[in-house]
Amino acid sequence: MHTPGIRVRGGTMDKATEKIVLEIEKELKKKKDLEEKLKLVSERIKTLEAKKLETENAQIVASIRQLNVSPEELQSFLSGIRAKRGAAAVSISDTKDVMEEKAV
Repeated sequence: MHTPGIRVRGGTMDKATEKIVLEIEKELKKKKDLEEKLKLVSERIKTLEAKKLETENAQIVASIRQLNVSPEELQSFLSGIRAKRGAAAVSISDTKDVMEEKAV
C-alpha cells in the first residue's frame, strides 16, 4: 500500500520516510475502521430510539384503555388540555410583554 500524494525522487524512499508512510497508512486504516464502527453505533442508537418510542406509545395506549372512555370522551378531554395550554401560553406571552414594557 502506498500513500497517495507522496512523491519521492528516484522512486525510492529512505528508511525514515518509509516508516512515516507506513505509520500514515496505519492511521488511515484506523480512521476508516472507526468511521465504520461509528456508522454501526449510530444505526444501533437509531434502532433503540425507535424501540423506545414504540414502547412509550404502547404504554400510553394501555393507560388510555384502562380509563375505559369512549373516543369522543377522550377527544373532549384532549381538546380541554390543548385549550388550557393555549391559554397558558397566551398568559405567559402577555406577562412577558408587560415585563418588557416596564423595563423600557
